Amino acid sequence: MNHQADSFRSVTKLNSLSFRLLIGMLFWLLCAFVFTGYTLMLSWELEKVGMAINDAGSLRKRTFQMALTYDYYRDISPELRQQQYDFEQALYNLRHVGSGKTFMPHDESLSEQVKKIDNQWHDTLLPWYQQLAQTHAAITTENRHVVDDYANDINHLVKLIEEENTRNIQLLRLFQMLLILMTFVTAITGIYLSYRLVISPLDTLRGGIVRLALGDLKARIRKHSEDEFGIVADGFNQMAENLQDAHSNLEQKITEKTQALANRNHELSSLYAITAYLHDSHSIETTAHGFVTRMMDMTGADAGSIRLLDDQRKALDYLAAQGLPETMLQPTALCTQMEKCQCKITSQEAIEIPINLHVMSAAQLPCCLAGFAEVRAFTIRFSQQDLGLFTLYFKTKNMLTAETARLIESLSGQLGVAIENQRLIDSGQQYAVSEERNLMAQDLHDSIAQSLSYLNLQTQMMAAALHGQQYDDAQEYLASIQNGVQESYDDVRELLLNFRTRLAEQDFSTSVQTVLQRFESQTQISARLKTEGDGARLSPQQQLQVIFILQEALSNIRKHAQASEVQITMTNQDDFQLIIEDDGQGFDAQTLAQKQSGHVGTHIMQERANNIHAELTIESKIGRGTQVSLRLPANQRVIL
Repeated sequence: MNHQADSFRSVTKLNSLSFRLLIGMLFWLLCAFVFTGYTLMLSWELEKVGMAINDAGSLRKRTFQMALTYDYYRDISPELRQQQYDFEQALYNLRHVGSGKTFMPHDESLSEQVKKIDNQWHDTLLPWYQQLAQTHAAITTENRHVVDDYANDINHLVKLIEEENTRNIQLLRLFQMLLILMTFVTAITGIYLSYRLVISPLDTLRGGIVRLALGDLKARIRKHSEDEFGIVADGFNQMAENLQDAHSNLEQKITEKTQALANRNHELSSLYAITAYLHDSHSIETTAHGFVTRMMDMTGADAGSIRLLDDQRKALDYLAAQGLPETMLQPTALCTQMEKCQCKITSQEAIEIPINLHVMSAAQLPCCLAGFAEVRAFTIRFSQQDLGLFTLYFKTKNMLTAETARLIESLSGQLGVAIENQRLIDSGQQYAVSEERNLMAQDLHDSIAQSLSYLNLQTQMMAAALHGQQYDDAQEYLASIQNGVQESYDDVRELLLNFRTRLAEQDFSTSVQTVLQRFESQTQISARLKTEGDGARLSPQQQLQVIFILQEALSNIRKHAQASEVQITMTNQDDFQLIIEDDGQGFDAQTLAQKQSGHVGTHIMQERANNIHAELTIESKIGRGTQVSLRLPANQRVIL
């Protein structure tokens, strides 16, 4: 702006285009006025010279006319006097023209000749007529020379006037040519100056404006002069420079904002991807390794590690590491003992701990020996409990921004949640395995173990019969043993089928159909399924326990009911209910109590029902079959 203001102030009145154009126009007008004035004056002189030629010619005529008039009257007649008066009037006009009282200069010979004619008229010719009139003498050849001489003088005057006229005409032509030349020069000069001073600067300015309009912010126009167009050129160049600076700054800001947005999008994408990964079901080791890999990709770190804290040992153990040399993975006091670890964590310290390795002794810090220039450590926490340490290693300094550090801090917290969740899942799985083992043990105890105990007793009795040579009793004991072995085989086979039951690849209804089809193929007993309601699905654990209860009920039917048909009804509404009915022989309540204390697995079904907080009831009448009912209340269901 200061440069532009100085440019405006530098244009003075003398070098301005308007001043120069004004001076040029005034000069042209002055020249035109002078030449036009001279032309007009020459025109006036030519007009006067023409009048003088007429007057001089009339004098010659009048001279001869007066001679003829006098020769006719031989006296000073009124006609002659009138002619003399007219002659003197013409002479007066001629004398006035030749007096030099005009704007243009005259030849001295012309003035002298006019004076001579005037003097000859008054001194010679007029007295000569008066002298002739006194004697009434005629004009003869002897005295006619006076008139002839006077006429010759008049002819000489006419010649001088014509020469003067010729000169004036030549001057007039000269000035006309000058005017034409001036007009031509003015036109050429005007065209040149218009192009040089106006058209060319305007065209240059137009070209600059077009380039600027097309987006060429580097467009500049050359300054041709220091006039108004020079000011416009400076203003345009200053404007273009300001636009270029503004555009450059805008591009830089846009680039910065775009880069910041790209970084933020990358961080958000990484956050989403890492968060999604952490919420997937993985082992702790797999989760830790994947987290390190993804964080290294996001931050550009050269190495990364996760160390978990052993509360009993107060030590840090590597869970996952990538990019670290083998020397750093070896257990050393500097990296495993909490009190000696340079990246140690405490509940009172900040989560982010930047470490400048160059201020530490290389002999004390393995990171420095490995070639790392900067280390960033972040605590892994869950519910205010320190779980371990996540560390990033860089071979160059100042690699992480504050925003990235905060993001890593948040992700480290999510890593702690994922690790703790996986621990809970592992504990739950261990508990589920333990519970299933207990149920398997109960199944084996209630079925196979009791059968083996019965077979052992029968074997001892058969041995005693053989020892006593009671062969009929031994044969009976052998048949019992054979039946017991077959029954145990069937129990083992059924237990194996029950243990292999899976729900992962098929839905609940299909799994129930599979159980019924297997039951029909084994027993040749008709089994029909009826489903009602469209309530919410059972949880996988609930589905599995219902399948086990159904299998146990069908096993009891196979062993004891002697039924020909089984009806299964599943009602899935607010409550879930499973009803298993057979048309077998049935039993009474006292028999039911005896069966529960024997090898009948009703207590196993009750145990599985209790695991899912369901109600199990068994009703039976002798000769009218048995009904097993399982009811899962709505408040105990898990809605998925």
